[in-house]
Amino acid sequence: MRWISTPESVEKNEPTVLAIVETVLAVAAYWGIAIWFDTHIHLLVSICVAPLLLLRSRESTEKGVRWFVSYFEDKTEITLHGTPARFWILLLLIVVIITTFTYGSAKILLVQKSNWTLVSSIGIGMVSWMITLTVSVAVTRKGIATREGAGMAVVGMVVGLGVGAGMLAGTEVGVVMVTAVAGLLVPIGAAIGTGTAAGIFILIVYGIPITMGMWLGSLIIRMSATLYHPLRGLLTLPENWRRFSLGIDSYHGVELMVPGVENHIEQLSLSGEVVETRSGEVYAYAGMFLVRAFWFFPGLFYRWSIKSTCWLYLPLIYLGGGLRWRPHMQEEKAWLVAGLHKSPVQSIRRWLAIGVAVSLVITTALNYPTFQAEIQGSLSDAPKSMKSFLWFLDRLEHVSLPYLWAFDFFDLASWQWLNLLGAVLTGGLWIYSDRVNRIWTRAKERDSSAVPKDVHIVWLLQMTRARNLCAILYVLLAFGYCVLALGGIDKELLTGWLAPLDFLYGPYL
Repeated sequence: MRWISTPESVEKNEPTVLAIVETVLAVAAYWGIAIWFDTHIHLLVSICVAPLLLLRSRESTEKGVRWFVSYFEDKTEITLHGTPARFWILLLLIVVIITTFTYGSAKILLVQKSNWTLVSSIGIGMVSWMITLTVSVAVTRKGIATREGAGMAVVGMVVGLGVGAGMLAGTEVGVVMVTAVAGLLVPIGAAIGTGTAAGIFILIVYGIPITMGMWLGSLIIRMSATLYHPLRGLLTLPENWRRFSLGIDSYHGVELMVPGVENHIEQLSLSGEVVETRSGEVYAYAGMFLVRAFWFFPGLFYRWSIKSTCWLYLPLIYLGGGLRWRPHMQEEKAWLVAGLHKSPVQSIRRWLAIGVAVSLVITTALNYPTFQAEIQGSLSDAPKSMKSFLWFLDRLEHVSLPYLWAFDFFDLASWQWLNLLGAVLTGGLWIYSDRVNRIWTRAKERDSSAVPKDVHIVWLLQMTRARNLCAILYVLLAFGYCVLALGGIDKELLTGWLAPLDFLYGPYL
């Protein structure tokens, strides 16, 4: 295990001390927010989004890079006469989005008639303008470079002002009517064009939407490329999770939303010049910072968000170590035995199994009053790490997750049985792989070409595959429990065809 990561260690998926420390800090930060502000939204979002973002494979990454390079270098301009079909489809999409946004905003911000109604409507119009440009750039990067793109953006301003006028007149129907009228004004805006402002106005009104649009486009491309190879993504998910949680730290560069694209487009790399600047142009430098912030800060947040899900997905570390077929080559058998006997990942798996066993003993004892007094008395001289462990478990109970890492051996949930079984299999593999390795070592002393016995390989494979199955089922069941326990779904809805979920999770909610 290294202290910090290197490009080679990340490629080999080697754990680092700094990456593990960052993972612990990310978990503490997310749970600290949950406890302090009494909210679970960010926890639910992180555990739901993390698997989707981790389903990447070499094939999907390469396809995503090709698609994004094609998108970025596309010179096609969306015009009324040159590309009428794409123009009207984009227009319809924008009108629908702006109609929904303005009507919803009006219901909240413009409920009461006042002198601020028109001011608020101008704000809605500005945001509508920015949404228009964002959608335009997300769909086609060069679309907004035309007068039609600027004309579309005018729709947002007209809508916002119309909303204010409509509300001042005492009618909300004006919102939808003005949106429809504004849609008809797009060809006019395309014909007459719009002038450009200067300085900070351009930076806010154009810079932010364009940058967000490109980021949104990259997100759509990445998710599409990932879904294009779902099976390969599922096979690489455990490896990706280990890399982000245990192998990648602050010494490793932040990835873009489309990993690897910075190697093909220099402007999108940290070393590249994102914006052409001249000496003394403050706004140009501000624009360059804005672009880099939108491109690289989400990557940093995405990395820490994945690390923060360790409290749920930690048993994914069990996955791996077994071949999908019975090894026949000497190198394959040697790799299997050596990997299960001694490797950095195996050490982490064994520590996890030990932690599960310790948690089982302590939390089971804490559930019975006869043991609580003795335990609390003995903790007066206990290490601070043990006290912090008990404090953490107590916090879990207060945030409605008593059946995750806190155990009651006489009342275990199904996913907890799977967690314990995974720990038992890890202990069994620890002992058995050591025995197989010692037998193999003695055999090599007599014959350097000796290989592990087939019967040993079969048992190692079966135990590893059983542990893999336990880890997969545990994560699926524990995910459902966390979503229900944290309020992601109302328990009262678990009826009808959802009744099996009530049978499975009901007693533990």
